[in-house]
Amino acid sequence: MEKHGWRRRVSALTSVMGLAIALPFAVGATPAQAQSNVTIDKSHEGAFVAGGQGVYTITLTNSGNEDSGTIEFTDNLPPGLTATDTGGTFPFDVCDITNGGKTVHCGGFTFTGSFEFTVTVAIADNAPCTVTNTVMGTETTAEGTHAFSDSDPTTITGNCNDGNGAGGGSILPLNLNGVIPMFNNITTNNNINSPGASNNSVQRFRVNAP
Repeated sequence: MEKHGWRRRVSALTSVMGLAIALPFAVGATPAQAQSNVTIDKSHEGAFVAGGQGVYTITLTNSGNEDSGTIEFTDNLPPGLTATDTGGTFPFDVCDITNGGKTVHCGGFTFTGSFEFTVTVAIADNAPCTVTNTVMGTETTAEGTHAFSDSDPTTITGNCNDGNGAGGGSILPLNLNGVIPMFNNITTNNNINSPGASNNSVQRFRVNAP
């Protein structure tokens, strides 16, 4: 009697172990490392200057252990910026500049590791003093499509447009060579011909050397 009970326990244990091994395959489980993990980063160095040029860097990273799916990303440049060239560390050219320099599109490739893409831009003389450049992309695999994006706030210095229709540059130094003689002429010669009017002026001018 005891002998048969031992056999039943061994048979039950064997069934449980077999189920534990087979269950992951039955539900279609995939090892965690067998997938890609794509992110994108948009950056630049220093302040851009109105009338000059600047360079944005787009860094694409796949931290997974498989090739990525098919990658596409687009950089729609903000007002005041126009793309003039693309480059970077990717082994071949996958980028196009379209829409009169306002759109940079890169895509149709897969990758592992990390690569940089650069976008050189011309900065308009009246570009806004602050812009935000956003790059948006997708990765398409057999399981579907996932989106990624990143934004880079950018300060533009010089004679930029501050939003009030005026440049952001200083109006100084102010030349008073023509203003002071005119003021002296009105005061000294009583050149205000209004009935009952009189001139009583005090001049206090101080020039600070730059």
